[in-house]
Amino acid sequence: MDDALRESPRMLLARLELDVADGALTQARAGLYPTLNGFSRGLLTSDIRRDRPGTVNATKIYYDIGLSQPLFHWGEKRNNARIGAIRASLAERDYEEGYRLLAREIRQGYLRLISLKSQLVGARFGREQAAAALRAAEERVKAGLITGAELFGPRIALERAELSEASAEAAFIAASEQFELLTGAAAPTEVELPEELPEIQAQAEATGLLFAEFLAEPKPSTPTLERLEEETEIARLTYKNQKTRLRPKFNFTLGVSQDEQSYTINSGQRYGVTSRYAGIQVNWAIFDGWANRGAVRSSLARLRSAEARYTQAQSAARQQARAATRALELAQREMQLNDRLLSSSRDYLQIREDDFAAGRISREVLDQAQSGYYSARTSANNARLNYLMAQVELLTKLDRDPLLEHLPKP
Repeated sequence: MDDALRESPRMLLARLELDVADGALTQARAGLYPTLNGFSRGLLTSDIRRDRPGTVNATKIYYDIGLSQPLFHWGEKRNNARIGAIRASLAERDYEEGYRLLAREIRQGYLRLISLKSQLVGARFGREQAAAALRAAEERVKAGLITGAELFGPRIALERAELSEASAEAAFIAASEQFELLTGAAAPTEVELPEELPEIQAQAEATGLLFAEFLAEPKPSTPTLERLEEETEIARLTYKNQKTRLRPKFNFTLGVSQDEQSYTINSGQRYGVTSRYAGIQVNWAIFDGWANRGAVRSSLARLRSAEARYTQAQSAARQQARAATRALELAQREMQLNDRLLSSSRDYLQIREDDFAAGRISREVLDQAQSGYYSARTSANNARLNYLMAQVELLTKLDRDPLLEHLPKP
């Protein structure tokens, strides 16, 4: 499992998304810090002066280097940094959720391979039974015990059995290919897979305790709710920023520049001037054609929408947990029923094997018992798989999935 999660193409992409989010966070925080800008221009000039004949060749250098530190932007810079931090948190949450979902799919895929193997073994045995029945019918035709028309039934039965075997084999191959796509490694072969899923001891008391703790929480916490809450906070901060976009923004600025100026009546007489400056700079977008009004309305609508989604999800969280608990209880009952049927079928097969060894029954009766056992084992495997997946679903709804405790560092 650990190797598959490390090498999975999906998790490799998820780790790249974390890098993207980390870079975006750095950009968002950059607005809190000073910026240093500058330009320089060096020129070789040939000036035609009105106060003297001919031309004057000169080398001129212009530059301006300035440092600017935001002082008061009505909270915009802090809000942007907070938005960046929340988005980085969302990326980490997406990574955790992607890890959990991938691990769930890998586990489900592996367990499904076991179930499909059991189904394939049963289908092969059914095809062998149908082929043996057809051969026996053909022998009876040769012996004149039945007519040739009576071979139609055994032949159709064999074709159906062959179709069932081919379908089971195709399903097993497709599941193996899907497993390889998930893990980035070769899927286990049919020989490497066990015959059946191990018997599961249901833990109804522990599950009920977790559910009771979840209901007792004044504010339920699930991955979905936490994500919606953070998205609502982003919408709230964005709305605040839009409301202050047309207000004056104050920066502290400090720098040095070099230029040319004229201090005399004779405009041709110019001097190079180096200036050092420090002070407050005000930037004010006074009117933008009502664009900001539309942006404020849009951001307010997004905020209200995010709040509504969070409220609805919060109301549905307990209902979803109850539904998942009921589904687990039903899956547990189904699993226990199929386990009893499997145990009964196994005991019955053992009895028939003893009877066959003692010569009390025919091979056909033994094969029927064997076929019933394969069918019961397939049903038990499917029921155990459904129970395990229902258990995972409930733990997810309760935000108690132990898998996240072993989340590897990206």
